Amino acid sequence: MTTWKRVIKGLLAVVAIGLVGVLGAGGYVLWSGGLRATVEPSSLETAVARTVRHWTIPLSERERRNPRRADAASVEQGRETYLAQCADCHGRDGSGLTPIGRSLYPRPPDLRADATQDLSDGELHYIIVNGVPLTGMAAWAHPRGLTPDDTWKVVLFIRSLRPFSATEEARAVQTAAAAHYVGSAACASCHADLYRRWKQTPMANVVRDPRQAPSAIIPALSTNHVAPFTVGQVALVYGSIWKQRYFTKIGDDYYPLPVQWEVANHKWSKYVVPSGADWWVPFYPADNMQRPTGPTCDGCHSVGYDVHTKQVAEWNVGCERCHGPGSAHVAHPTAENILNPARMDAVAATDTCIQCHSQGRPLTNPIEGHYYDWPVGYSVGLHLSDFWRLEDHT
Repeated sequence: MTTWKRVIKGLLAVVAIGLVGVLGAGGYVLWSGGLRATVEPSSLETAVARTVRHWTIPLSERERRNPRRADAASVEQGRETYLAQCADCHGRDGSGLTPIGRSLYPRPPDLRADATQDLSDGELHYIIVNGVPLTGMAAWAHPRGLTPDDTWKVVLFIRSLRPFSATEEARAVQTAAAAHYVGSAACASCHADLYRRWKQTPMANVVRDPRQAPSAIIPALSTNHVAPFTVGQVALVYGSIWKQRYFTKIGDDYYPLPVQWEVANHKWSKYVVPSGADWWVPFYPADNMQRPTGPTCDGCHSVGYDVHTKQVAEWNVGCERCHGPGSAHVAHPTAENILNPARMDAVAATDTCIQCHSQGRPLTNPIEGHYYDWPVGYSVGLHLSDFWRLEDHT
């Protein structure tokens, strides 16, 4: 296309967008007596604006292919750029449901939706680089903004926001059911930055073995005059932010010692579960040494706790706690053979968190003589309601 034709086409597009805006604004002012960016654009305006935007993208740009391969490192780098430059308007999840985004007219599109995902890589790249006139979409062209390599990586990240189809989600769940746990360290080679940051989070450090991490015990044990114990009695240390508790091992089970360190108050206090504190309390003796932590604690503070062997695949909330068993993904990394709550339907995604961040009880209780305070049998991708009954909200 010659330069003058591109200029004319661009001018016509701008005029069309302007007419849409004027007509929409004029109609709104006429009927409501005011002009507000907070009003929702009509479906006609949205359709016309998207059509005009499409016209303004040269055919050669629409047909461009992404020179970057969609490997984990490139997608992660695109994510970092997106979070720094785009998330204020488009949201961390691409929904556009942010305070800034909801105040723009027209609204930022939902990047997860078909209307965006159906655009070619070249079209997405062109919009990122050149922006969209008469909207809040800025041009991020180098040198004012991102480098060409940056923008192509952002395109890769936007692609990763596409939700699973029902078929893809079912396939991922089937793959996870046939896979086995490999541990979070197996994820580090491809997801180095994510793994490094995860290692510094409380979820990665809730449970620690003092023989492997001597600094895990915060207070000096010599100051404990409530219920003294020795470091040799401590098999696992639980917590480091609010309270720290100490578990000893007897046979195959762990038991909480009757004392805790209050981190904020810098003092020792008794650790007991008072009557009425939770539904399971009447089913266990008051003595901590008669109340194993497997049924009450370990299922949520580990990956793959086995109620039969009382073994875990990994202590702490590791990668596979939220993504399911990863052996198939480690062997052949694709987006379709690992569960990703961000791409699952709303119920399945939320279940991933609710499994531990909720109050409830298993549908089947007791299980082999023990009363469990976590959803035994549930794993990511299944229906939590098949395993867990939430308590009434009060």
